[in-house]
Amino acid sequence: MVENVGVIGSGTMGFGIAFQFITNGTQVTIQDIRSEAFELAKEKLKTYLTIFREEGVLFTDTEEVIIDRLKFTTKIEDLKHCDLIIESATENLELKQKIFKQLDEVCDAKTILASNTSSLRLSEITRDISESRKQRVLLTHFFNPAHIVPLVELLKAPETSQEVYNEVDTFMKKVGKVTIEVKKEVPGLVANRIQTALAREALALLEDGIVSEHDLENAIFAGPGFRFSTSGLLKIMDFGGLDVWNIVLDQLQPVLESNIRSFEILKDKVQANKFGVKTSQGFFEYPGKSLDSYVVERDRSLVQQLKVFNKILNTKEHEHA
Repeated sequence: MVENVGVIGSGTMGFGIAFQFITNGTQVTIQDIRSEAFELAKEKLKTYLTIFREEGVLFTDTEEVIIDRLKFTTKIEDLKHCDLIIESATENLELKQKIFKQLDEVCDAKTILASNTSSLRLSEITRDISESRKQRVLLTHFFNPAHIVPLVELLKAPETSQEVYNEVDTFMKKVGKVTIEVKKEVPGLVANRIQTALAREALALLEDGIVSEHDLENAIFAGPGFRFSTSGLLKIMDFGGLDVWNIVLDQLQPVLESNIRSFEILKDKVQANKFGVKTSQGFFEYPGKSLDSYVVERDRSLVQQLKVFNKILNTKEHEHA
């Protein structure tokens, strides 16, 4: 049973993962080599507790109890007694290999080690750990913001025991996450591959002059995105009729963007240092406010969406009970 968790890294993903756990009754210790990052994490914790409260999302425990569940350390050894440790360091293979080797050496034999990544292979990350530990490793891939977006993708290594997988799966569901099992190790796992395929077609439509930025955004937001807020793609296909979808796929697949393509409309913006919200301009302009202000504004909307999602999810679970 997972009762206390270690999180490596106090950045955007590490903080979000920790927040999800402590607001659902789990003790968490965040480890980071930069002690100054802890003050920022503490401020973010207070900010998001306020956002959730103001948006009507109530936790079982008081904010004081929740805050007290979160500890900080710069020493990786302080995680040695954790039941589960989730590595959420930067996407650098050598760094992750080093962290996993350190954890393997200092942690209790019972500790489960997980990595929050979709771009690096679990088999490579765990290359240098002991064979016995490889039975207790897996990927737990969260989506940003990790404390709001429900999905967690789970991937076993070939050596991972089913018991360990089940334990982590049960824990994630207990703390309010929706899990899926990725049955094979593929780059990008599942959701990011779908998202990237959508981005490729969207950018092709934009670059080929089929649609404007504004109308492209509305096409997704007010069309498929609207339907995706209540169901996944396969159920949308069921409602549309699989006979109809079979015809649509036969007609459209030959003309959809499927090449490995360099999108100049994207590269030009990157070369002009128009990176998006963090530089106040990307495909759209973001004037007058800091990145943090825009992120908080986005996250308030996502928390409202989470409330609706949870109602739908609870209804579906009740129907299948």
